[in-house]
Parts: sequence; structure tokens; C-alpha cells
Amino acid sequence: MSLSTSSSSRTALYAILIAAVTLVPAMGLVNWLTRSAESSAGDIFGIQRIRSVTQSLDYMATTEGNTALFIGSSLVKDGFSPRLFDQAVKEASGADVTSFNVGMGNMKPTYQKLLVQRMADTYARHQATAQLTLLEFNPFLVTEARQAFRPFMTEQIQAVLMSPQQVTNTLWEDPERFARLLSIKYLRHGVSAEAITGGIRFLVTQAQAQAPMLQELTQDQLDHIQQLATFRSRLNQYIRQEHPVTYKSHVWNPVTQGGLIDMMDLSDEARELVVTISQQMRHPKAMEMDLQGRIQCCDIENLTFNDKLIKEFLDTVETAKGFSQQVEIVLMPRNRDWVQLSEQGQQQLQQILAHLAKRSGVPIRNYQDHEAFAGNDFYDVTHLSMDQGRPRFSKVLAGDLAAAFQ
Repeated sequence: MSLSTSSSSRTALYAILIAAVTLVPAMGLVNWLTRSAESSAGDIFGIQRIRSVTQSLDYMATTEGNTALFIGSSLVKDGFSPRLFDQAVKEASGADVTSFNVGMGNMKPTYQKLLVQRMADTYARHQATAQLTLLEFNPFLVTEARQAFRPFMTEQIQAVLMSPQQVTNTLWEDPERFARLLSIKYLRHGVSAEAITGGIRFLVTQAQAQAPMLQELTQDQLDHIQQLATFRSRLNQYIRQEHPVTYKSHVWNPVTQGGLIDMMDLSDEARELVVTISQQMRHPKAMEMDLQGRIQCCDIENLTFNDKLIKEFLDTVETAKGFSQQVEIVLMPRNRDWVQLSEQGQQQLQQILAHLAKRSGVPIRNYQDHEAFAGNDFYDVTHLSMDQGRPRFSKVLAGDLAAAFQ
């Protein structure tokens, strides 16, 4: 071996050693920071719920008896109570059923497809089937605007949703992407560097965009915001005291069958606070700001759909058929007091629902304009409220589906 070759080898070894000494502590610091942030501030990176769902798939697949899965976005997570649904089915038909809330934030079809593929693999491994699988079709999550919204989150969510085999398969297709997915999933606690930097940029941009509107707030409106924060803090204290195991509602928990804490779980004092908070959150200024955000991120009024997302949703329906005796598509109620579809939006929605019915061959239950729901059933522009909307929807849905379990 020549002197120059030996020197080059030593240089390479030194470089590897320095990289290891530098990167390993850095990775440890990132993991510690993200875990600490999630522990104290909740699901700020948007993956705790997703991670906990994927870790609970075996539990769902091995639950005995009639089971029902409701898979969708945060509208499902916030708006569907499995325990109230099961109780209402029992009262309506006498049938026993165990339903699961598999709703997660930002669950556009790209992510829904990955999740349902993992569910199919899990149910096949246990040689199990679900009696009923409901797939939410959320119109404003399949738009061109939503497809372009927060692209820095895409790879992070995909990494957490993908099975080890799915991650490994990317090695042959795109080695660089494989390395990133591997790092996110196993070395960075499910948080990508792009999500951190992109998230900061997004928050700064949002703050700049909302600054003019915030400057227009009156003192009464500012006092209202402060009062709402106080009410929320008090409610969190009640929930922590009364439900030390399930107080982190965003984490999927078998005790609540994946649903959130319900009114029936709370003390009288906590229930009063929930009602007050729902009323406070419906302040016209807050609703106006929320609507503008939905228009910007999701094209919620005009609904210009993205063909790729529509195809991915149809693929998801086909996958769900493989482990379900019955599959149906569900559209959650729309807050018609605030979300008024344009003529274009109405036409687009009618056309796409006809397309989904024809291509999927499964029933579609459309609660968008259901007469049972009014503005006070929502806590914001899109999500059903804990005190009124969620229990009402869960019981209406149970009444419509009770015959399926007889």
C-alpha cells in the first residue's frame, strides 16, 4: 500500500468517525426535543395520532364479534363517537357491535391509501375481516389547493404510515428517498427536518397573512380570546384529573375505541365548561378567520378537485373491500351557516359523487346537507362539537346503519 493510499484511508476513517461523533448526539437531541414538545404541547408535529393508530391495528383486527371501522380525517376523529354509535345500534336493532374511530388530521387520500393498505395487511395476517368499513370522502381534502398545501409534511406522514416492508421497497425505486424515509421513521422519531423548517416558514407566513385581521380586533374580541384560553386550560385540568389514562385524546386509545373523550365521561363542572367553550369558539370573528383559512388551504367553496387524489381514494375503496364484508363511503355534515358552496362547487361535488358511485360500486351516505345539523352543532367552520354535533351524528349514523348488523 502506498503512502498516499494509507493517508487517504486514514482521512476517510477520520471523516466517518467525526460524522458519527457529530450526528449521533445531534439525532439524540432532535429526538429528545420532539418527544419533549409532544409531551408538553400535544400533537404539534401531526404524527402522534397516526403513530398510535398504526400501533393499534392488531388490536382492531383481533377484536372478536361484529366490528366496524370509520376511517377518515379530523372530521371523523372529532365528530364520531364509537361508544355512542355502538349503544345506539344496540338500542335500534339489538345487535352488538364494536366500532373504532380511525380518524386523523390531514388525512387526504394519499395518506388514507397507505393506512388502508397497512390495515389490509394486518387483517390478512390475522385472517380476520371487519363487518363494515366506512371511508370518509372529505370534499375539501381532495382539491388542487389541498394537494399543494404544506408539501413539507408529505414525506413525514408517509414515513410514519408506511410499514417496514413498504419503506424497504423504496430502496430499489429511489435510494435517496429510502434513506430519508428510514431516517424519519427510525432515527428521528417520525419528524423530518423538512417538516420542522417548513412548519416554521408556514407559521411565519400565516402570522403575516393574519396580522392585518388581528389588528382589527377590538378589545372585547381580545378579551374573548383570553377568556377562551382560560376556559380551555380549566377543562384540560378537569380531564387530566378525571381521566389520567385517556386525557390525551389525540392518541388512539382502546378504552375509548379510538374516539375522543365524550360528554358522558365528564363531571357536571367539566360538561358545563365544554358547552361554554363551544359557544365561545363560535364567535363570528373566529369563524370568519377559520373560513378564510379553509378557503386558502382547501378551496372549500369552489372545490376544484385533483384527479390524482380522486384516483387514490378509489384505490383505497378497492383495498378496503379485501378485508371488509361491507364498504360504504360517508360524507360528514357541512356547517351550512358558514360554508356555502358556489355554483361551481355544487356542480363539481355532484359530478364527483356520481363518478365515485359508478367506479366504486359501493353505497354513498351523504350527510353534507342533512337537516338534523345546524350551525350550533359545530365548534368551528368544519368540525362537529363535542357537546352537540358528535353525539347527534353518531346516533343518526347508527340509526341508518343498524340493519347492517342484524
